[in-house]
Amino acid sequence: LNRIPPLQGNIPHAISKIKASLAWRRDFEVEKIKNCFTPSGDITMRKIIAQENETGKIYARGYDRDGRAILYLHPGLENSNNEMNNMRHLVYSLERAIATTAKKSGKEKFNIVISYKGFKLKNAPAISVVRHTVDILQNHYPERMYRAYVCDPPLVFRTFWSIVKPFIDPVTRDKLQFCHGKAGRHVLMERFDLETTERCACGTRELRAFNSTEYLNAPLWKTFDE
Repeated sequence: LNRIPPLQGNIPHAISKIKASLAWRRDFEVEKIKNCFTPSGDITMRKIIAQENETGKIYARGYDRDGRAILYLHPGLENSNNEMNNMRHLVYSLERAIATTAKKSGKEKFNIVISYKGFKLKNAPAISVVRHTVDILQNHYPERMYRAYVCDPPLVFRTFWSIVKPFIDPVTRDKLQFCHGKAGRHVLMERFDLETTERCACGTRELRAFNSTEYLNAPLWKTFDE
């Protein structure tokens, strides 16, 4: 119940939401997704996740000062227009952020850092993908995101944000922080050790380039380069 948003004492509604999420996890084959890179994992699912991940558009790397994993999103590296496979890859990434955080600190929430480097409107997902993403995050992973940091979004992002914003509930919107210039750097410096974050999050060191094969074949509870 602690991961269901406040429902003003409406326990039956909370139970209904939990049952719906359990049914969704079964129907969406979450266990198959998260375990596809184990020795006995599903080969077809493994190929799907590997293809979606090959550009490094989403991956977990490092932690904040309290041991919460950082999930990096690079929308400019989008390489797929298959909505279902995109969502499978999203779920794999969320499950990995949860597993790495639990292993590192025993906490339940993770951070998201969104880098819009190289982003163009042609990279923007379809509205159906936006709706599907928000549905998964808000209804099946509630209270899992600690903060999301949108780093140096370009002017073109304003158009995309105007489309996305209506689909995001107020609780989630309050967790979004837009990081620009010195003020943005100060926000990130408070939460992260900038020697361990990527340049897009004001990192002060040049970190090793992401390697998808290495990442996917490491245990689920490890972030990249850990």
